[in-house]
Amino acid sequence: MTAQFDTAKPNSARMYDYWLGGKDNFEADRVAAEAVRALRPNVAEQALDNKRFQTRAVGYLAEQGVRQYLDVGSGLPTSPHPGVGSPPRWRPTHEAAAAADPLVAYVDYDPVAVLHSQVLLAGGSRRVVAVQGDMRDPAAILGHDDIREAGLDLDAPVGLVLACVLHFVDAGTARDIVAAFTAALSPGSYVIASVGYEQDAGGDGFARTYNSQAGPRIYAHSWAEITALFDGLELIPPGIADTAAWRPGGQETGLPERSSMIVGGVGRKAG
Repeated sequence: MTAQFDTAKPNSARMYDYWLGGKDNFEADRVAAEAVRALRPNVAEQALDNKRFQTRAVGYLAEQGVRQYLDVGSGLPTSPHPGVGSPPRWRPTHEAAAAADPLVAYVDYDPVAVLHSQVLLAGGSRRVVAVQGDMRDPAAILGHDDIREAGLDLDAPVGLVLACVLHFVDAGTARDIVAAFTAALSPGSYVIASVGYEQDAGGDGFARTYNSQAGPRIYAHSWAEITALFDGLELIPPGIADTAAWRPGGQETGLPERSSMIVGGVGRKAG
């Protein structure tokens, strides 16, 4: 795969990487990310909350015996350490599910994120791959040659991860994406999803802040539209919640009420 990209144009995966303290970003990404941070000072905190939620949710699925994962809109599968001797702040999907000896397919629309991921994963398990794909075409992702060659079995449960990616499309498209993936997955599969959410009267503050810079657009989803993403699935307690409050495992105490947050949940496809 030959990546064609413009480093002068902000990219969502690299902006996210910058907020999390990563190194795989360019000047345009940093400028755009700081423009968002100026209007929403806690954006990096929210990004970290989401990554920690994803780590816990994947760990939960591994405990349920799920051994296959599709991480769609994955960005970079990094495992950064805040300092020497300190544990990582979160773990990418293949590490969070390591106890299950998983098959993990990282899928991203951005060819640069895919190439960086392939470099990071080089020399590792052949059951962990990074490919380019568009979440709006679930059939193409599920039929991707590299993912199939890694051993994806749609007759066995799959953990589908859609973390902080569905708000890059409108609510109807997001719902269709989840529905198409879920329809193709076997009973016992799970969907992990998180979406930006604003509790203000208009409900669009989260999107408005992000769209103030020149990067990719995101959409405001109402609470009803977010809950609709899990239609037909059994929500795992505590249901849809602020990602910092979803099974925190003692990591968070006294979480303050926040008007802007990333909310997430885990749904199971019943047999």
